Amino acid sequence: MHGCVYTRWARAALTHPVFTGISRQQLGELIAELADLWAAAHQAALQQRRGHVRRRAARAGPKQRPVFFGRVLVTLVCLRFQLPHQALAVLYGVGRSTITPKRAA
Repeated sequence: MHGCVYTRWARAALTHPVFTGISRQQLGELIAELADLWAAAHQAALQQRRGHVRRRAARAGPKQRPVFFGRVLVTLVCLRFQLPHQALAVLYGVGRSTITPKRAA
C-alpha cells in the first residue's frame, strides 16, 4: 500500500510544469488532442497483430491502465531533461523495459 501511495504521488508530481515544460492545462489539451489518434493507431496495430477484429467489446476483460497519458508524460520529461531510461523508470515506478521503446526488427 505504501508503495502505491508513493507511486501516485510521484506521478502527480511529475505532471508539474517544471518536469513537463508545459502547463497542466496545456498537458490536458495535448492529451485530449492526441488520445483519439493514438487509440485508433493502437487498435489498428492490435488488429493487425491478431489478424482479425476484436471479438470482445471494448473495456471487456481486465481493467485497462491509462497507458497513453503515461507515455506522453514520460516522453515530455525525457525530451526536457534527457534522462536515461533507467532513471525515468525509477521516477515512474516501473521497469526499464516499460520505458524503453520497442524497436521493430
